[in-house]
Amino acid sequence: MQRGCHCHCHCRCPCKGMARSPALLLCAQFLSLTGAQPPLLMLDPPWTPLFKEQKVTLTCAPPNERVLTVWNINDGISRGTSRLQFTPSSTGRYSFQCWRSGSEPSPPLKLSVSDDWWVLQAPVQPVLEGDELVLRCRSRWDLRPSSVSFFRNGELLRGPGGPEDTLLLAPAQRHHSGRYHCTGGGYWSRFETKPNEVVVHELFSVPELSVEGSREPPEGSALTLVCVTRGSPLRPPVALRHLFYRDGLVVGGPQGSPRHLLQALALWDSGSYACEARAEAAKVQKRSNPVTITVRRVPVAGVTLAAQPPGGQVAEGEGLVLSCTAGGGTRPLVFSWHREGRDQPLAQGPRYELPAARPEDGGHYLCRATDGVTAANSSQLQVTVVVPVAGATVRVAGTEAAVTEALGTEGERLNLSCAVRVGTAPVAFRWLRDGEEVGEGPLLALGPLGQGHVGSYQCVATNRLGARRAFQERSPPVALSVTPRGQGQRRGRALAGGLSASLLVLVAACAALGWHLWRRRHPAAKKSQERDPAAPRCPRAPPVLSAETAEPEYSNVSPQDVVYAAVIVTEQGGGGPAPPGAPQEPSVTYAVLPGPRGAGTPRGLCRVPSDSYENVACA
Repeated sequence: MQRGCHCHCHCRCPCKGMARSPALLLCAQFLSLTGAQPPLLMLDPPWTPLFKEQKVTLTCAPPNERVLTVWNINDGISRGTSRLQFTPSSTGRYSFQCWRSGSEPSPPLKLSVSDDWWVLQAPVQPVLEGDELVLRCRSRWDLRPSSVSFFRNGELLRGPGGPEDTLLLAPAQRHHSGRYHCTGGGYWSRFETKPNEVVVHELFSVPELSVEGSREPPEGSALTLVCVTRGSPLRPPVALRHLFYRDGLVVGGPQGSPRHLLQALALWDSGSYACEARAEAAKVQKRSNPVTITVRRVPVAGVTLAAQPPGGQVAEGEGLVLSCTAGGGTRPLVFSWHREGRDQPLAQGPRYELPAARPEDGGHYLCRATDGVTAANSSQLQVTVVVPVAGATVRVAGTEAAVTEALGTEGERLNLSCAVRVGTAPVAFRWLRDGEEVGEGPLLALGPLGQGHVGSYQCVATNRLGARRAFQERSPPVALSVTPRGQGQRRGRALAGGLSASLLVLVAACAALGWHLWRRRHPAAKKSQERDPAAPRCPRAPPVLSAETAEPEYSNVSPQDVVYAAVIVTEQGGGGPAPPGAPQEPSVTYAVLPGPRGAGTPRGLCRVPSDSYENVACA
């Protein structure tokens, strides 16, 4: 190192080995400051103690010759420029300050003045952590000592053996503070300096880890850690880098911000946390004391089930998606889907999908969430699969088959009913006649019928999916005709007459069959009725039929040939008027059921090739 080298903030310093001296660091920092900040007081030469009558130069940095500078030396005020020459005339301690208009006073600078022959000099500027601490063993006449030893608090730091009269401690640490002195040999005798108190100030305080919130936060919450430090008032703030540790492992940083956010805390986020602040330029780093954070387990809760479409109502064949969420619980959560009436879960995962819903998919659904320790269920959701109405038909009440035409008689009553082939209840019905609504409900009662009821009838079946969606189905039209009452009575009488004739034929057939069976069982009666061969082949006179005769008798009947099923008595006509007083003989017509034909025709019986017989004479 060159002797007599002095560094100023505004000069190029040729000194070697002083690149990290406090004066140069302060000079570099304050050259970038604005005028609003307090000025920094510099001393050249920058050592203490100095020798009496040794001239020094004081500089109020940054220099500004256009602004008046106020000086305070041992409470004596003077005014001048940014630089001041000062020569101490007596030993002791001196205090210096400077300021300018509109600024705060500079930090005080303490200088000691000695009249000893040998002194141990230390930097006059405050020494902070990370600085280079340079100590010099010097004489009044700037003589170089030999065999110099340095001591701190009475303990030897570096022993003799070399010509070096300077001790460098870099980077300076807090434990470097103490009382220093040096010993050595001069030209006439050995010397030992008086102790010089050296203080290494902290560049920034030991960080404290601050927790914004509870140190026992619930799982899933957020937590912010803050690394709090305080800079030295003797030095402008320095840039710091921050790191955050959990159980000795880095979980955040290095970063310029002193804050670290822990989002969505989980159980494994519990642990011992600490933070570290680093001044990388000064190679100073400090770590906070540990802080224990315990994340509390949160039971699974707030499980909710949602459906799309909303409400869980879907038409047959359409898709349905169910989703499940949980408001609290240890992550990760496992979701499972359950349906009422089934023991096994339907599926797992936060979503359950029915791509094409069927009626049998309807029912109560719920989802369950668990973290492996606790579990919770959602409320049940009723899933409804609505089958749209289809196959609407109209029937006449009391019949089974659907109709497209209906006939009624005037004055009668007629009921039409409507039904659908498929459709989820409730199903509503409306009735239309010729397109206009005439009633509601599954049954339409009409009557007494009149011509005003004639028309085309349809029923409209409707069911709904929720409040905003409806399905409709129309039946085929049914044409209703109404017959007048007179035509209906004549048709009834004709029908009654036909039924009476048929009943009479049936009674006659039963009587003839009974007579035939009786004669076969009584031969004597048969023989008595056989004719004498000499007798005429036909009766002498036909039986006389009159209106008073209830049941005429006939003898020309052979049960083996024909069976008479009906006898109709009519008046004989076409022969002209009968003579006065002559009885009128009615004509008789026989409707028969033919018996067996062929060779077995009985003797003495006239056959005509017709099934109608009259009481005419035989040839």
